[in-house]
Amino acid sequence: MFLSGCGDSTPTSLAPAGPSARFEGPVGSAGLYGHPMWDHWFDIGELGYVEEEFFVSGRARAHAGEGEADYVTRVIVRRPRDAADFNGTLLLDWVNVTAQFENAVDTLTAHRFFLREGYAYVHLSAQAAGLCCSPLTPKVWDPLRYAALDHPGDDYAFDMVSQIARGFRSPQGTDPMAGLRPEVILIMGQSQSAIRLHQYVNEVQAEAQAIDGFLIHADVGAGKDFGAAPPAPVMHLLSDLEAEPEEPTATDNYVLWEVAGAAHQDLWVGEHQVLGQSRRVLLHLPKQSMAADDRLHRIAGNYGERLDPALGLCIVAGAAFPMRYAVAASIHHLDRWARGGPKPPQPPRYRFDDNGELAVDDLGNTLGGLRYPPIDVPVARYRSTACGLGGITLPLTRFALRQRYPTHADYVARMQEATDATVAAGYLLPEDAAELMERAKAAAPRWPLDLLQRP
Repeated sequence: MFLSGCGDSTPTSLAPAGPSARFEGPVGSAGLYGHPMWDHWFDIGELGYVEEEFFVSGRARAHAGEGEADYVTRVIVRRPRDAADFNGTLLLDWVNVTAQFENAVDTLTAHRFFLREGYAYVHLSAQAAGLCCSPLTPKVWDPLRYAALDHPGDDYAFDMVSQIARGFRSPQGTDPMAGLRPEVILIMGQSQSAIRLHQYVNEVQAEAQAIDGFLIHADVGAGKDFGAAPPAPVMHLLSDLEAEPEEPTATDNYVLWEVAGAAHQDLWVGEHQVLGQSRRVLLHLPKQSMAADDRLHRIAGNYGERLDPALGLCIVAGAAFPMRYAVAASIHHLDRWARGGPKPPQPPRYRFDDNGELAVDDLGNTLGGLRYPPIDVPVARYRSTACGLGGITLPLTRFALRQRYPTHADYVARMQEATDATVAAGYLLPEDAAELMERAKAAAPRWPLDLLQRP
């Protein structure tokens, strides 16, 4: 069993306080294409995982109004095949539907961390716009497979999510976890989904008691009001776009990470959306090997250490600051915290100028906040809000690099020092630190004179 750093802490498991959803499936090869919409484009079976889709049904209460309605939605469950490989934590991804299709941002961001650490993780279709009726929604993409889906509207989504979480603890109908019992259930959501989770924490959690912990990621415009103490642990993860000088209202059960240099939408997510998930859906490609995902990571993981014209492109590419490290580390800490372990570390706040705007350094990079090595040992300017939700990355010139780091070896040494300090502080996982340093060491072509001076 992967312990994921949990030690001997005891889960603060919640007892179901209401009705549970019913699961039907797995859906299998039904429909026009024989696979779920937005399943992984790579084969996680190579890593000992099972990926299956289930229909989920029940009768939900309206949140703002009165009344009840029947619903049928769906989940895609990814779980270890063998019980010994399950770390005991189930992650629900309340997928984003801002673009009128489902975008599992945090799953795209941290999937290799999930697979490495033995998490079970779930694509959760919580909102109506994700199911129908644009061309990139299940009921239009494959009307045969998804004929049964019936979402009564987003006013019912909160109770639906609570019922689905309870269903994973006490399965009704088919057991979607095939006998694996989650000790802890966490939920995550980015942007529009995070705004919904922010509301869930403030208005639903105290009564529902269905979720053990929350990752609220980039809930733009929602503020930092969670009362004096949220009713369950909350990791609040923000990018430069969400920067506001207001102080959080909560002191207990709440940790705020403001990641300096990070954009709301970044290169890593954009490349996985376009070169991975969308090609599977639009071109009906078969699943690729995990090696294909590795190859994509070499492109998508660029933090500006490698020259690439895509760094100047808005939204889909461009913003290269590695928010993925913060997502993985925050889930790691949230998991331990929800089990009764230590509260996650609290980094400094962003710094703001007299006008309430983000303060910046001589390169225009953000000051204050959680500072990963690429922001303190920079090889690029991170224009994190240049395109609204996205940003662009401007690699430093050769001259500017040599002024800061006379040789590539100087750069690597400073990166190693910053990376070691960030790991020691708890903000960077050791496996991610190793990947970051591999990239730093591979950046030698940015110092071409070093190559010419070699004997």
